Amino acid sequence: MEFKMDPTLILHTPPPLDSAWLAHEKSANLLAPAPALTTSSERQQLYASTCRKLNTELLSGRDKHLTEGIKIHDTGIETRPGSSGDPVYIPIRSYKPSFTSSGPPPPAISSTSDGNEESGREIEEERDDGVPIVIYYHGGGLYVGDLDSEDLTCRRVCKELQCTVYSVEYRLMPEVTASTALADAIAAFRAITATRKASRLILMGSSSGGQLAAQVSQRFKTSVGHMQIHGVLLRGPVTCDATEDGANLPPKLRECHTSMSEAFHTSLLSNAAVNSQNRTKELMPLEVEDLSGMPRHWIQVSTNDIYYSDGACYAEALRRKGVDVKLDVVVGWPHTFWLKAPFLERAVMAERDMIEGLRWLLESESEAKVEG
Repeated sequence: MEFKMDPTLILHTPPPLDSAWLAHEKSANLLAPAPALTTSSERQQLYASTCRKLNTELLSGRDKHLTEGIKIHDTGIETRPGSSGDPVYIPIRSYKPSFTSSGPPPPAISSTSDGNEESGREIEEERDDGVPIVIYYHGGGLYVGDLDSEDLTCRRVCKELQCTVYSVEYRLMPEVTASTALADAIAAFRAITATRKASRLILMGSSSGGQLAAQVSQRFKTSVGHMQIHGVLLRGPVTCDATEDGANLPPKLRECHTSMSEAFHTSLLSNAAVNSQNRTKELMPLEVEDLSGMPRHWIQVSTNDIYYSDGACYAEALRRKGVDVKLDVVVGWPHTFWLKAPFLERAVMAERDMIEGLRWLLESESEAKVEG
């Protein structure tokens, strides 16, 4: 069947950047040359320190309410990459509404895997709190990012929707491959869903974290041996390798995927995170043919972003397989701007829209049909 998209979603050139973004870009000096970093460790440390500084500023001011009514606990799982590999610890941070219990922090999410994805051992199980669970994967191109990177978003989701959030840290390139990062994401999903219970389960991620969330949701779209996934929320997701003039795209997408070009470069993102040399050996989300049976999706994309078409095309591919999808298009703004400029009014709106999208995913299908 021929792949056809709504022509209004196919952008050969982006619209002008919003004037509010241009003003921020100037005031924040974002067009100045980036500092010269010689190692991946330096890049990771700079990104981490920038995120933590911004978090501290916001949590002591505008977002001070996100320091209250939430129990935050750092835990993790231990996994083995292979039968002879050394154990690897995957950090996980939990955010729980404070009303759920008044006792000590929940037991560690403990799981040991020998590399066989059907193996794994449940160690401890927490009692059902009767609240939904969101498993969150941060962005950063699989090169940077940690549990602090998108801490404010996790707090906001927990606080406003009264659900438990598990934020997953994974190993980063170039020290490991993209497939190792995906393996960590899968191991965390297995451990959380094996040892926790919830009324609803949502997977969520931004940018490359959206890639991981999408790949995990595709792997576990049927609820066999684990908790059912009820919804997926993706923000500026990476879903394919559109570099090399689209040579690596599935043929059906080449006329529709138009944003991997210089016209869509911005001060936030001008280089593709994924290419034929560093991608996962597993299929990227848009390369998977059978998307039938996937849970509902809410996808947010920005028009001035090289990954705009990744999200728009993925939404259309899901729709064509009968999946219920809502696509939120932010016109005139760059990749994940809500993280880099959270003080701006449009960033606040994007966060609010995300919360409403997640609220829709948390509804039962019958509730959604009645309200629709």
